[in-house]
Amino acid sequence: MLPAVLPITRYTTDGLLLVLNGVLLYTIYVRNRDDALLWWLVVAYVFTFATEAIGVATGAIFGEYAYGPTMWAQWLDVPFVIALNWCALTLACNELAVRIFGDPAKNNKSFLLRSVIVSLVAGTLTALYDVVIEPVAIKLDYWNWAAVDIPLQNYFAWALVAFMISLPLHLLKIRFRSPLLLIYFFAQLFFFVVLNILL
Repeated sequence: MLPAVLPITRYTTDGLLLVLNGVLLYTIYVRNRDDALLWWLVVAYVFTFATEAIGVATGAIFGEYAYGPTMWAQWLDVPFVIALNWCALTLACNELAVRIFGDPAKNNKSFLLRSVIVSLVAGTLTALYDVVIEPVAIKLDYWNWAAVDIPLQNYFAWALVAFMISLPLHLLKIRFRSPLLLIYFFAQLFFFVVLNILL
């Protein structure tokens, strides 16, 4: 929020997010020691990056938008760190969903149904999170929308994409749980809420 610091922090966003997300994801892997989690991260990263690339190129998924120069390390007009954000935030939303509704892996009777429910909740939480992120991201030139108002399809797309990468976590019983994910969830939420108020 300091005028002297803001220009620097805006253009170091890529590096900061890479370090924070990288440390978070590495710590989660070390805690769980599940190679399936590494495969999930690779697939989820590629899937979300491809979704963003198609979205930016066509406007058909999230609506008409473009990433700004604040995030400078880009390919196909999509910042590399964005897909990493998808992975970290989706894991955090799944951690919260599991804490609220219980771990599907621990209930064999309704395993499939509970997996779908928890994944839907995680997808919904991710979309609601974006409601808080959007005004700040636009003001800091992370991305911009062609329309004056953010299209509703953006939030439905966020929920759907998050659901699609959440479901395999539970169906394949991938170990990803960590209290650090809750810290990440609420610390970042606090960050965006404060900036919504002060920017």
